[in-house]
Amino acid sequence: MLVQSLNLLLVCVAFTSASPAHLHRRVVKSLNEAATAEAHTRDDTATRAFSDTAIKTSDGQCLFVDELSGDFRANLNPIGVAACDGSAGQKWDIITKGEHISVAGAALFVNTLTQACLNFDDRRAEGNKVIMFSCGGRADGEGIETNSQQIVFDGGAEPQALTPLNAPGTCFGVKGTVLDKVACDQGDATQSFTFGGAGGDAGAEPATPVEEDVTSPSPSSPSPAPLASPSTAPVDSCAGGPQ
Repeated sequence: MLVQSLNLLLVCVAFTSASPAHLHRRVVKSLNEAATAEAHTRDDTATRAFSDTAIKTSDGQCLFVDELSGDFRANLNPIGVAACDGSAGQKWDIITKGEHISVAGAALFVNTLTQACLNFDDRRAEGNKVIMFSCGGRADGEGIETNSQQIVFDGGAEPQALTPLNAPGTCFGVKGTVLDKVACDQGDATQSFTFGGAGGDAGAEPATPVEEDVTSPSPSSPSPAPLASPSTAPVDSCAGGPQ
């Protein structure tokens, strides 16, 4: 009887470990305020195609971030999918030009609650490759630019796929209640996203993008930092490396 019970327990553990929906994720009771402020600084000079907007799935749900679902400075958080309610974690800035992006045809997807960037890191475990991370790619906030955070973006509000520049052929799609890596498929509705409103009304029309250029660069402004190579990935300061 004891052996049968043990075998059943092992089967359950194996199933849980193999299922992305049941992956163990970091959860903290509180953030280190000083470290979080250092890791995530709002770029007030950036050009924003959308500010405080919702990112909606094809079935009208919203992408969101729980600031306590990552590490002590709000890095490594998964991107959840839930009913739109207009909460702070469901608001995003879509940045097309700024301190951490200088390439055309792409954008940073910055959560306005944490000021972290949507990020793709293929070194991490399956089901945990699409995460939030300090913009620029360093956990301490000292990074400049990484293409793991630069998402193909055409500037409009119409339905579109989300593809990171560091992984051509890879798209983000809804798997259960999280955003995850999928092979791009134009016929897959779970890979289609729109921008619009504050997220409180799932049936609202997509917002009209407005380029918000806060500052105009002066002739003496420094040249943008060179784009990181495709192999560049965020630096995770946590012991044990990517998970």
